[in-house]
Amino acid sequence: EEVAALRKELRDDFDLIMRFWDSPKPTVAAVHGYCLGGAFELALACDLTLAARGCRLGEPEVKFGSGIVALLLPFLCGTKRARELLYTGNDRVTPEQAEAWGLVNRVTDPENLVDEARSLAREIARNDRLAVRLTKQALNRACEIPRMREALEHALEIDVEIESTETEESREFNEILRRDGARAAIAWRDARLG
Repeated sequence: EEVAALRKELRDDFDLIMRFWDSPKPTVAAVHGYCLGGAFELALACDLTLAARGCRLGEPEVKFGSGIVALLLPFLCGTKRARELLYTGNDRVTPEQAEAWGLVNRVTDPENLVDEARSLAREIARNDRLAVRLTKQALNRACEIPRMREALEHALEIDVEIESTETEESREFNEILRRDGARAAIAWRDARLG
């Protein structure tokens, strides 16, 4: 069945993202260029995220009739900010905005991004391994106690519904997307709004 296959695909994506959250070792993301949708969720699932000046982050899924695979955003930046980002499909968040909203730890020049990420990882690696692992476990548990995991599982099921429900608008958008590409489909959608 189509929905079952879609559910498995989205579950696999969810599990991949959450592997970074669940990893016993701290994870460090170095973000450059465009970090949108699932890539943004992956960066959010990492313990620390560094972003290069000039990159863009965001969650444009609603623009394409899609949902969020791992809905970490409200737990990391608050419900109001998450609503704004998700409802508008904002895909132009600057690294400076993301840092101010608590979604990025540091903003750096692009040429220093990888070196700074490695330096931060080395700084963590110098500490007692067990203490770091258990501290990460405690932090994750502190986030999950207010039922974050259950909320994420529920949001994944809603994403399955979003992705598997075809509307007249999504059918037309996807047809233009297949036939003429993303730019044409986005232009069609934008033109409908006036």
